[in-house]
Amino acid sequence: MTIEADAQSTTATLSPAEFEREVLAFLERNAPRRGGAREKLTWGVGEDTGVDLWEEPDSEEERARLAEARDWRRTRFDAGFGWLDGPAEFGGRGLPSKYSRLYRRLERQFDVPADNYFKLDHVVGPVILKYANDDTKREVPRALHRGDLMACELFSEPEAGSDLFSARTKATRDDTGWRINGQKVWTSDAHLADVGVVFCRTGTEAGKSGFSAFLIDMHQPGVKVLPLKQMTGGAAFNEVYFDDAHVPASGLLGEIGQGWDIVREILARERAGIGGGMGKSGSGIANGERLVEMVRGVGVSDDPLVRQDLIKAMTGFWAARQLGAQGTDMVAAPFLRSDPAPLVSKLALSINLRKVADFVSNVLGPKLAADTGEWGTFSWNSFVLGEPGVHIFAGTDEIVRNSIAEKSLGMPRD
Repeated sequence: MTIEADAQSTTATLSPAEFEREVLAFLERNAPRRGGAREKLTWGVGEDTGVDLWEEPDSEEERARLAEARDWRRTRFDAGFGWLDGPAEFGGRGLPSKYSRLYRRLERQFDVPADNYFKLDHVVGPVILKYANDDTKREVPRALHRGDLMACELFSEPEAGSDLFSARTKATRDDTGWRINGQKVWTSDAHLADVGVVFCRTGTEAGKSGFSAFLIDMHQPGVKVLPLKQMTGGAAFNEVYFDDAHVPASGLLGEIGQGWDIVREILARERAGIGGGMGKSGSGIANGERLVEMVRGVGVSDDPLVRQDLIKAMTGFWAARQLGAQGTDMVAAPFLRSDPAPLVSKLALSINLRKVADFVSNVLGPKLAADTGEWGTFSWNSFVLGEPGVHIFAGTDEIVRNSIAEKSLGMPRD
């Protein structure tokens, strides 16, 4: 039996050892192994690229990366490794989630395209399986995991932000479905996405019952995507305009008035995936490597205040990693109404990156604002300018704090 055919099996008796052999055989055939251990960062050596919080490549480079990522996802999916924990009846393999984690660990040993462009497959996919009609369930999640489709989230608005109950984008019934009119903002990857989940007002009543969620075709007439220029100089986000954009009746997710429940579930899944670190392997921030080298490189490693702030920044990431690894001990905290771990992880990321931005600003001072040519200084500029955006995505810090208070601790709404 070929590896590809065997990989399609959903046999419950497949042992982790057998699965690991399948995976390694597939990867050895389709991708080169990475080199040895990652080369240690040395101050003043190599290209001075710094750390960018947001990917802002030019359109040609971006589309080339996307094409490579699509090709790899299709190769992986067709071999049976693209949706390991998905339901077999919808194109998954039906294995426990531990096999997905094992696969990701093994794949990191090989040089394959990054999955950054398809990060919403495990966020939007389960929600579509839960709320969409049967045809959409059969088609869309499979296409997301195979790389045939790329998704985006269309929630925030210019006059609403994270206060989604103030959203004005409206969905109106017509003879064949719905017409969408309005504007969304801060939408990642909208310029590349094939489909989007859009949160719209469908009723006049106050509160959550006045909103619904739809799956919309992003390539159709009536959908206009414009880059949103940031103070970093790049455009990692977009604003999206809807002018009578059509959604068929089958595009409604769940029931009319169920939009808030759907969006809340998507955001919870997204926050759970953020974790406590940078989310970018090898950046040298979460483990403190790059910060330590910077302090040594600019000659302030003996300053006790600098050392104190450095330790505070590093221990913040360490504490967040423990949260991600251990989760919430619900037995030890029976008063919690819901698991706060995803919300706390998102908030921890915001707090930790703010500490790093403040620390870097204090250490480098004017060298952040003017490019003197000194290695490892002005290259932090995009990080410091991009850091405020962390406090917006997946819910502002204020909204996240309110959610922890109300949903997990049972405190009254303010």
